[in-house]
Amino acid sequence: MRESSPQALQNSLIIQPHWLLRLFGRKPVTLTVSLSVMQLSFANGSSVSVLPDSLANPNGLQPGVFFSTLSLGTNSGVVRLSGLPKSAAVKHYQWLQRHWLRQLQPVITSTAAAIEQLLAQGYPRASRLTQAVALAKKAVARFERLPDPAAFTELDLNPFQTLLFQAGWGEKDFELLRERYIKKELAAYQGFFDTVESKPLTDKQRQACVIDEDNNLVLAGAGTGKTSTMVGRAGYLVQSGQARADEILMLAFANKAALEMEQRLEERLGDCGIKASTFHKLGKDIIASVEGKQPSLTPLADDAKLLAKQVHDWFEQHLQQPAYQQLVLDYFQHYLYPLANPFDFQTEGEYFDFILANDIRTLKSEKVKSLGECLIANHLLRQGIDYQYEANYEHPTATVFHRQYQPDFYLPEYGIYIEFYGIDRQGNTAPYIDREQYHADMAWKQELHKVHGTRLITLYHYQHREGTLYQELDKQLAAFGVVAEPLPAEAVLETLREFGAISAFAALLAELLKRYRANCYEPGQLDAVIAKAADPDQVQAAMSLLLPVVDDYQRLLLAENQIDFDDMIGKAIAYVKTGRFQSRWRFILVDEFQDISDARARLVTYLRDSVPDASLFCVGDDWQAIYRFTGSDLQFTTDFAARFGPTRVTSLDQTFRFNNSISDVASRFVQENPQQVRKPLKTLRRVDKPAVSLLRADNNENSVEVSRLVQVLTKISHLAAPGSSVYLLGRFGFNLPDKSELQRLARQFSTLKLESYSIHASKGKEADYVVLLGLENGKHGFPSRKQTHPLLEALLPESEAYAFAEERRLFYVALTRARHRVYLITDMAVASDFVVELLTNKYPLTLDEFDTSLSQQLFHLIKCIKCKTGSMVPKTGPFGAFFGCNKYPLCNHKERGCSQCGSPMTRKDRFKVCINDSCNHWVPVCPKCGAEMVLRKGPYSNFWGCRNYRKEGASCGNREQVIAFESALSR
Repeated sequence: MRESSPQALQNSLIIQPHWLLRLFGRKPVTLTVSLSVMQLSFANGSSVSVLPDSLANPNGLQPGVFFSTLSLGTNSGVVRLSGLPKSAAVKHYQWLQRHWLRQLQPVITSTAAAIEQLLAQGYPRASRLTQAVALAKKAVARFERLPDPAAFTELDLNPFQTLLFQAGWGEKDFELLRERYIKKELAAYQGFFDTVESKPLTDKQRQACVIDEDNNLVLAGAGTGKTSTMVGRAGYLVQSGQARADEILMLAFANKAALEMEQRLEERLGDCGIKASTFHKLGKDIIASVEGKQPSLTPLADDAKLLAKQVHDWFEQHLQQPAYQQLVLDYFQHYLYPLANPFDFQTEGEYFDFILANDIRTLKSEKVKSLGECLIANHLLRQGIDYQYEANYEHPTATVFHRQYQPDFYLPEYGIYIEFYGIDRQGNTAPYIDREQYHADMAWKQELHKVHGTRLITLYHYQHREGTLYQELDKQLAAFGVVAEPLPAEAVLETLREFGAISAFAALLAELLKRYRANCYEPGQLDAVIAKAADPDQVQAAMSLLLPVVDDYQRLLLAENQIDFDDMIGKAIAYVKTGRFQSRWRFILVDEFQDISDARARLVTYLRDSVPDASLFCVGDDWQAIYRFTGSDLQFTTDFAARFGPTRVTSLDQTFRFNNSISDVASRFVQENPQQVRKPLKTLRRVDKPAVSLLRADNNENSVEVSRLVQVLTKISHLAAPGSSVYLLGRFGFNLPDKSELQRLARQFSTLKLESYSIHASKGKEADYVVLLGLENGKHGFPSRKQTHPLLEALLPESEAYAFAEERRLFYVALTRARHRVYLITDMAVASDFVVELLTNKYPLTLDEFDTSLSQQLFHLIKCIKCKTGSMVPKTGPFGAFFGCNKYPLCNHKERGCSQCGSPMTRKDRFKVCINDSCNHWVPVCPKCGAEMVLRKGPYSNFWGCRNYRKEGASCGNREQVIAFESALSR
């Protein structure tokens, strides 16, 4: 019997076993092909569905010695059709595969076309590539592999092969696609990029314009041409046909910046129709679009004084309510100042800095030396007990070893003294306190009270930490017969008003109100903020006082049918998020992105997500993020991809402003903070010598013939070309010359164009020369140690762990305003930590451009040995000149100057040594009491005796015959 061949029914195939097997009763099977299924029917009437992907199985056809076998996957498992003639089996299998491929072909071709169309939309974005790979993998899953194409020459298998390739794409393939696209676009639009600005765009600027990832971050260093990049980007999108002008949204933070950007667009691109907007104008337009009319702005929005007065009035109204009164009094007693443990500070100076920075005062506005003393004073006030802070003890106690004793508190009505000792339960002191000496002083005080029969209440630091301070104070007062007469709430409030505490807190509430509303909290956000605060109880207590005022403000806006600037953002967020506003912008460009706040970032994100295939293009510089106090959150820049999704980062590394020397100093300095993004900057201008110069001179202008600023301007006038611009910059406005002084300087240096700005106001500007003033240490120094109120701090973005991170960036901004040279002016006795760092770490500075006194050169030798962070500065008292700590009155350490030349003296082991090399006078220090030793004449020979020696009373009788000053101890 002859082998059977496929019987060509149009969509079916009868598969006959080998004739020999048919003799033994093997029956044929029928395979029927429809649009959606392959049905295998058996002689017994049963049937199964063949799984199409089984036809890609390379083992589907298994030739044997005499017969072949077809293995087909079905919905009932693998069906093996064995005993088939070899040639017929091949033809059967190819027939099956051909029908299967024809069945797949429309879907495969359609998928391949869809992917091709997706990739043709523009830059190979992560979202497009991810979608393309997903489509390819889904299609490939239907065939997994192809049979030998040579057997199916009549079929176009190219789409199949393309999808197989695309399904295997990885990151390297993505990068190749991107590189190919960028190269093609740069070549196609070279002429545009050559002429869009007055100078051809740099390679990095061009790349930034062309790259169109789902989210794009352009890190633009100072002077690298970010505005040119923004203009180039917008123009390229229109020129390349990727966007219409009305599909592009350009955002800036300030009206001036938005206007300048529009003018630049018109100047460079003509009347292209692209508009720039501020965030507030954008929000206002969104509100008008939804509500059908432009909203009215409340007068309180841009009048801080009017708002402060209104909040003060609301606060006073709430103070008429007993429940609110109690909340206020509890807050003032328990939460007025941030919690801080003196034991957590390494030096006394650091603790003093905390006291000064937080302006810790009693409710009667008295400056105190510790938070514990402040709490005791406030408790006494509320209990109606009159006190005096650090009044002289009623008996004279001054000796060569002790000043006149001044107990912490004195209760004149009862003749009771109160001492608050800074020890824990084990008697330990803070790290910077000499434990043995402190206990000796405690014993001396207690002995004084015992000898003179005066009454003393002793309180301890550990009682404050354990929360028992008030109870212990009340207990000891009662033991001495003191009857507390707690002041009525109204009386305490009146006292608070008298000393300005109510007005000060109302002013704080006004600031908190602005900060609260600017954050545009969504449900649950405020609770998370409170939970993360350094002192959640304090913030919760403050919120209980603030929220009624927030309600008052909101009611006023509703009654007047008005909004404020924060509503422009908050309401816009709500309208976009809920879909009431339909965005048309496919390309969102944001300038100065490092200044973005959480609320504005949410608005941008909701706008992006509301339009399919929209992209975000953000230009900023994390090195110039200096507005955290307004709510700016640097983490949106440093954690950009985590916040927004797939991102391409481009760094503009060519600065057109300053020279390599300024760059070396500024870039190295700002990158000391490891959290700043690392990026190199190349400069067009190159110099061979340092271009940052330091003038070190006493800041007491009466002590020098020519003021420090005049010295610098004189130097610049000799160096600079006529008409050169000079910026006088300061951390605070009061660092700068007033208007009349600036006019006088302008007349004196008529060849220079003088302008003065705070550093914040100088952002975005540039000059030929910069003079940086106010480089001192302290609360209003640079870096400023002024502390943000802890309540405001809680409502601001999370602070950075690195010390003075934002102040460091502000210093970078100041340095990088200059094209040619920067001059730093300081007094090394109170020098800025930043200047000290520049010197200590040997930054490339010019130090010999001005004459510098010895004490200015050797500033590091005249630090306060008591508090460790203060500097010894010259002072004059009733007994003549001396050197005292600049942290006075918190630190009252003082020392004599050199008896030979008057210069400061430094400590070398047991010697005080004059810092003046030409003098080199030295004085030994008494090893017993720390006073100076004096060379005296004795009956037989000269000897060294302690300056604290007295014939009567307390005295130190230490004497030594010979004290040799070893030359090895000298500098």
